[in-house]
Amino acid sequence: MLSLRENLPMFFMLCFSGNPMVTSQSYSNSLLIGYTVLLLFYVFFVIDLQIFKKSLGIFIGLLLSFSVIVFSQRIILGFVSYPGVLGIILKTILGLATLLLYQNQKVDFLDAYIKVMTFLAILSLPFFLLNQFGVYGLDTGKSLTKSLLIYTSFYPFPGEVVARNSGMFWEPGAFSGYLILALLFIALKNRKFQIGPYRKEIPWILIGLLTTMSTTGFIVLGVIITINSLQNYKFGKLVFMPIAIIIMYYSYYSLDFMKEKIDYQYSLVKNMNENDVSNTRMGAFYMDLKYIKSQPIIGNGLHIKTRFRFHHNVTGDIGHGNGMSNFMASWGIPLFLFWLFCVFKFALKVSRSYWTSFSVLFIIILLLQGEQFLNYPVFLSFFFLPFVYQNILSKKNKIHLIKNYFNINFG
Repeated sequence: MLSLRENLPMFFMLCFSGNPMVTSQSYSNSLLIGYTVLLLFYVFFVIDLQIFKKSLGIFIGLLLSFSVIVFSQRIILGFVSYPGVLGIILKTILGLATLLLYQNQKVDFLDAYIKVMTFLAILSLPFFLLNQFGVYGLDTGKSLTKSLLIYTSFYPFPGEVVARNSGMFWEPGAFSGYLILALLFIALKNRKFQIGPYRKEIPWILIGLLTTMSTTGFIVLGVIITINSLQNYKFGKLVFMPIAIIIMYYSYYSLDFMKEKIDYQYSLVKNMNENDVSNTRMGAFYMDLKYIKSQPIIGNGLHIKTRFRFHHNVTGDIGHGNGMSNFMASWGIPLFLFWLFCVFKFALKVSRSYWTSFSVLFIIILLLQGEQFLNYPVFLSFFFLPFVYQNILSKKNKIHLIKNYFNINFG
């Protein structure tokens, strides 16, 4: 079990990755600047010089890439939101500084993430039950939503009977995505989709995930169960895969928040024209295609003036529903492809398995269809993970991997 000192940097990074009391308030920009600068100074003075040198090259390269994109946007589009660009760079630095801090302390970054997300899943459950009777806490700036800092409470969404578990994040779908990422990190640590030495953590992560009642979360969980069956059971294709498909089919047609939601979004997209605005997953993707085609290399920037220049009726935040298309529309296809390359390279570095790495990459792409994860430090840290991260195995994990090796090679 990690100590409080080892858990806090990850907890703070997660707070800056979508806790509305940290990221959606009038003081949020000042808080981001203050925390990132302090963390960076602390890391700079305590870190081993060799660890710092390993990250310097990729950081300079990424900073130059952002600079070229921003300069090109200024020339071609005529305007750039410099505060928005600074925010993204600061979040990227925050992710890198947290990673470097853990490397210097010889604490595994993935293990810290898994432990903190498990803690947040356990912590969310009593507040989730309390949430069924009302919303409690501080005003978040959004109607029908309040925050207790460690939990964001909502009234049930239209058509829903119960309130869903959002943990401390901006909505239940975001919480489910971060919990799914914990499952993916467990798979990477184990080098395949299995429980391994994380028997205590996985049940709590799954309970937290189920209480989010997230459409994307449930679909992705079905994919994970299917991959687990194929990787770990000799007769997975014959027995477990059909069972997983039946469960997914039943869930789709019996759970209102899945079939009705997907069918409704699909019907909206079918009737959309080029001037329509949508914040649903499918609708936002359809809308973003025009912007991606317009500026596929440099993107359209972050400010409404350039980002939504073909939709003049957009005057504020539309609650964009597709994180993948939004990132490409904002920053261009090449930067997104480089991020995908980093995700795959990192997954392969840790798991040493192409099958596991491609599976993790596919699942992360699915997660991006639902939320704006690429606006936050946790997902931005993938830019650095393959180049800086060193796998620090616990004793239990070492024993587990040795057993796997003998089972594969001599079983």
